[in-house]
Amino acid sequence: MEIPYNCMPEGDTLADLIRRKCAIGFDLRFCLSVAVSPEDRDTITYDPSDAEFATLYALTDLREAIAIHDADLSSAGADEVAAIARALFVAMVNASRDPPDAAQRHEAEQAALTDHARIG
Repeated sequence: MEIPYNCMPEGDTLADLIRRKCAIGFDLRFCLSVAVSPEDRDTITYDPSDAEFATLYALTDLREAIAIHDADLSSAGADEVAAIARALFVAMVNASRDPPDAAQRHEAEQAALTDHARIG
């Protein structure tokens, strides 16, 4: 069963995101929501014993953390984290074998900036 990555933009694949953003690692953070409305996704990193959920992030070479997936603090959530961490690892290894050059990375960043479907 494939787990949908619930923090990634719709239509984006994990492999494309990892390659485009030059991910070099991943991080798991325990979080607490500080959202003021249902549409708000503001969270803070929190002590695991008081956290509401965990978020798996891809870490880029520019020290950016990109949220990939929020998981419940349960056995099922642990299974999701394990499966997604494995997928992140595989995507990073594959991307490192064929990293984008500077021109490809610039082109992808410019396309993301001018993608009218993302402008809201």
